[in-house]
Amino acid sequence: MFALNISKFKMPIFLAVAAASLLWIADGSAQNTPHQLNSELPPVELKSGANLALDANEASEKKLPVLMFFSMKHCPFCVEVEEDYLKPMLRNAEYDKKIIIRKIRIDGADSVRDFKGKERDAGEFSEDYNVSMVPTLVLVDSQGNRLSPSIVGIANSHYYSAELDNAIEASTQKIRSIAKR
Repeated sequence: MFALNISKFKMPIFLAVAAASLLWIADGSAQNTPHQLNSELPPVELKSGANLALDANEASEKKLPVLMFFSMKHCPFCVEVEEDYLKPMLRNAEYDKKIIIRKIRIDGADSVRDFKGKERDAGEFSEDYNVSMVPTLVLVDSQGNRLSPSIVGIANSHYYSAELDNAIEASTQKIRSIAKR
């Protein structure tokens, strides 16, 4: 027995270190981030915002806002937004009736067909919405008009989901109130 070889003076220290080690190991295994857990969920992919003119038709027909997710390839916060917030929305059928989500990567050679059907560089297109940081979420109507303030970065991950849901709800209400006129 290893513990028997430890002097009485060192035993409390040994026990404290052993307990702290066990807590540290347990805490580390329990601290999986949500996007690490998503690997067990059905795979979903965000659709590209490559053809917003086509998406505008769907948005107009269904009276839904379009959420444009501006991101960059090596942005860890973009991965967090995509994996922890946007992909779960895609897995939830309720959001099919609330929002059209499109991803626009602004750091590559990607192009975007804008809401008027014009082919443009994704980085140039992002300037229309004053995107200077990623991740940025912009909610627009079928014409590309902004419906609510942009959600830039992740100011507070505890409230991010509520902030996003509130922006979607407010945008949807705006679209539907205009449609009733």
